[in-house]
Amino acid sequence: MLTTSRLSLEASASLRRRLSDVAAASAARPLLSTEVDSSGITPGTPRRTQRNFGGLSSRAARGLGVERSGPPPVLGRRRGLSASAAATGPSSSSSSSSSSSSAIPSDPHDRLLVVGSGVAGCSAALIAAERYGVPVTLLFAGSVPTDCNSYWAQGGIIYRNPDPSSGDGPESLSADVHRAGAGLCVDEAVRKVAREGPDRVKELLLDDSPDGPFANVPFDREDCGSLSLCLEASHSAPRIIHWADHTGKAITEGITRAAVNHPLVTPVAEAVVTDLAVEVHPTTGERVCVGAHVMNRRTLSRTSLAASRGVVLASGGLGGIYEHSTNPAGFNALGSSAALARRAGARNEDLEYVQFHPTSLYIPGEARFLLTEALRGEGAILRDAGGRAFARDYHPDGELAPRDVVARAVFAESQKSASSGADDGEEEGGEGHNTFLDISHRDSDWLRGRFPSIDAHLSRRRLDITRRPLPVIPAAHYTCGGISTDSHGRTTLRGLYAAGEAARTGLHGGNRLASTSLLEGLVYGAAVADFVGARGDDDDGGREAAELARDVLHSGRADLLLDETLAGVPDGGGASARAVSDAARLLNRLKRTMWDDVGLVRTPRGLDRALDRLDEIGAEAEELYREAPCAETSGLRDAAEAGAGVAGAARENRVSRGAHTILLDEEDTAAAAEDSDDDDEEEEEMLGAGSGM
Repeated sequence: MLTTSRLSLEASASLRRRLSDVAAASAARPLLSTEVDSSGITPGTPRRTQRNFGGLSSRAARGLGVERSGPPPVLGRRRGLSASAAATGPSSSSSSSSSSSSAIPSDPHDRLLVVGSGVAGCSAALIAAERYGVPVTLLFAGSVPTDCNSYWAQGGIIYRNPDPSSGDGPESLSADVHRAGAGLCVDEAVRKVAREGPDRVKELLLDDSPDGPFANVPFDREDCGSLSLCLEASHSAPRIIHWADHTGKAITEGITRAAVNHPLVTPVAEAVVTDLAVEVHPTTGERVCVGAHVMNRRTLSRTSLAASRGVVLASGGLGGIYEHSTNPAGFNALGSSAALARRAGARNEDLEYVQFHPTSLYIPGEARFLLTEALRGEGAILRDAGGRAFARDYHPDGELAPRDVVARAVFAESQKSASSGADDGEEEGGEGHNTFLDISHRDSDWLRGRFPSIDAHLSRRRLDITRRPLPVIPAAHYTCGGISTDSHGRTTLRGLYAAGEAARTGLHGGNRLASTSLLEGLVYGAAVADFVGARGDDDDGGREAAELARDVLHSGRADLLLDETLAGVPDGGGASARAVSDAARLLNRLKRTMWDDVGLVRTPRGLDRALDRLDEIGAEAEELYREAPCAETSGLRDAAEAGAGVAGAARENRVSRGAHTILLDEEDTAAAAEDSDDDDEEEEEMLGAGSGM
């Protein structure tokens, strides 16, 4: 029997109240500043009376909604550095408060700037601060750090199955990832996650040590106390741990609590990064990312933050640029990381591989609601309006086939005429709807206990998961590509890193395996921190990049760059209603374009049409942002940049594979066949090289 852990209502309410304290009162006067001075904290000063703002000046801190005076908002007792961090940091004092304070650098630019407070961003921040004593400024666009896409993950996170009979292990997981990724995964990235993933979960999410620095997430457990493991599509063994059907909520609440409580992490709420600060090194001529330009989405005041340790883009993917998406509405999924990287000249890769989740709830006139992969893992069946199970018509694994296969199956069936005698299609899914997800054969009490969030959502709409099939349709869900990175999270731009859905590590290839997203965020967020903080003799880690950034920052050229970037952009004094309305209109047009022409099934002609429209929208978006910089115009600008990236990548790739399906004419088909043969040869070489794992 399964027992589900629950945070009490009182504890959840307390958590929400304390997290909301992160968004402090804004300044009375508007801000336009490139000033980034020292925190003013004297080494040895106890942290209970002063706060390191990671190099933010008083004016910058106030302008971004951070209050410098008084004690910091906390969720619990603030800790000093761990013994390992203190030993490797500037001071190895045994005193918790003094070691924490003495680790604060005299150089105001000496910090890591992390953009995004989801699993990847918090992992990078926590490991950098706790293991290496690196000061971190954590920027997020919401009013609280839990306002991120990680929060909405339903299914779970991959761990390990200790039962030898399950056959689980790094080799088994690697094979599953490669199979789901349509042979396009980078083997090094797959091996890294398969080998390091379980230990990162244990370190960052299962920290049950007294006053531990990381999270202790209340995952579901069996009566015997062991973690409950479930099976999801394309997994060869039950290896996913979960917290009912809202695992992301439990993980995000735990890891953000740990991050904002850490004495070396400065959380900054309602901070929208509008551009990266990039300058050419005065002697080497290399382009270096030295910080970011930031706008407070509420006050519209702006500043520029310098960071010699680098900038980590971890603000999620771009599923929100589609008309139908499982991503929540708002700023988080408009492709901000991909757009920032593109504008800065860093390479994006595999953007055409946008994963469409097969089963979002279809209710006409409502936003799409995710019906987790775990439902099919627990036995849910895909049926047409006549009740026929159709998934095995498309793949022998049926409902447990890779997501791209199941999504195309649902899409194909949805295009067919519904059976004339099917009342369910007209009543619940709209007239003629033809695709449904049915798990009504399972025990009703068990279903409501296993999927309480889904049950509650359905009940409010007078739908019953225990009695009737649910109308479903595919929706944009996850970005398999992104900013191109190596195994350390380094991008093609010195000083810029990426992790989580924002990054293209190569793990997902052409299609993501279920429940790998949170795990990838943990592993690669921590990998960035390990690289930035490394001090070993054999590997300089991020030291060289930091030295280059310091050269630029101390040369004075960065100050000129910051001034030039912000010149001509009026300081926010309140966005006009017209600007907000125009941005909303253009964003809706963009989303329709992406859905119609860059969606589940694409054509060269449709992609050409999309690129023309996106070019027009992008030009209007840029002009609108210049006239009225605000969260809405900035988000539109990012969405147009990201959308153009996806459409362009899709147009260049003539081979249908994984999440990218393109219908070609005869001339394109012949060229695509040659490209596919080349890809097959590369895949065979890669699999042969990786067979010894």
